Amino acid sequence: MQAYEAQMLERGQRLIAAGDSRGAEAVFLEALGHEPNLPHIHLALANLRLPGPDYPFWLAWLHDQLNPKLYLEIGVEAGDSLVLAQPPTRAIGIDPAPAGDPRARCPAPTQIFPLTSAAFLANPPPESGLRETGFDLAFIDGDHSFGAVLADFIALERFAAPGAVIGLHDMLPLTPAAAAPQQKTAFYTGDGWKIILCLRVLRPDLRVYTIPTAPTGLTLVTGLNPQSTLLAERQVDILAAYRMLPPDRAIDDPRGYLGVGVNDPAAVAAWLAAARQEGNR
Repeated sequence: MQAYEAQMLERGQRLIAAGDSRGAEAVFLEALGHEPNLPHIHLALANLRLPGPDYPFWLAWLHDQLNPKLYLEIGVEAGDSLVLAQPPTRAIGIDPAPAGDPRARCPAPTQIFPLTSAAFLANPPPESGLRETGFDLAFIDGDHSFGAVLADFIALERFAAPGAVIGLHDMLPLTPAAAAPQQKTAFYTGDGWKIILCLRVLRPDLRVYTIPTAPTGLTLVTGLNPQSTLLAERQVDILAAYRMLPPDRAIDDPRGYLGVGVNDPAAVAAWLAAARQEGNR
């Protein structure tokens, strides 16, 4: 950590300890205005703005609530989230360059496919069993650009089992630099958050809930329809329409602009139960 980052982080933490959250946020934003690429400051700001259970808690919670037969994850890296799948769930990890051997850490029966998500989902390997069973829970955490997130969602939905849930990571941008379409900072969300607006406008049949969980939010989508072709048919137009959309409102007013919910298990459980009941009608 560089000296300036350490100094500003300490100033902010002292204010937090004194109960001055607004003052701490101002210090963190001042630091990022001076130098946008300060990952520890970004993380401190994320934890300040998004208190409560973090996203690994929510992934473990979803496994417990859904007890998925098949869990699919795009963007495995070292397997820190893949390890949350528990037997008898069967897990599939997709990553063109996983770090080490993530499968060795996984308690659930796990397959790792060193492919891009586009290559895997275009023609799932027969040994994956995806075509036969579909997935019950999936987590998209690969390329964070809007185009890639949209493509992953479109391709995944075709394999959704009844009642399946897709989780989308990095849906709440913190700063314009971290939300740029191309990565320029170590702490990076990308512009994948645009898919929330896209789904709410074009796919009102879906049920969408965004949890304001650190460090960058988690959006849940259910009511999936494997037969839907609307997003695929309009994909080029969607990308053109959303390409230049700035992140300002998503950063300043995520609750109003993106329809963000609350970081509370009881609230999410109620949403999930209502979504299931609506899906059974």
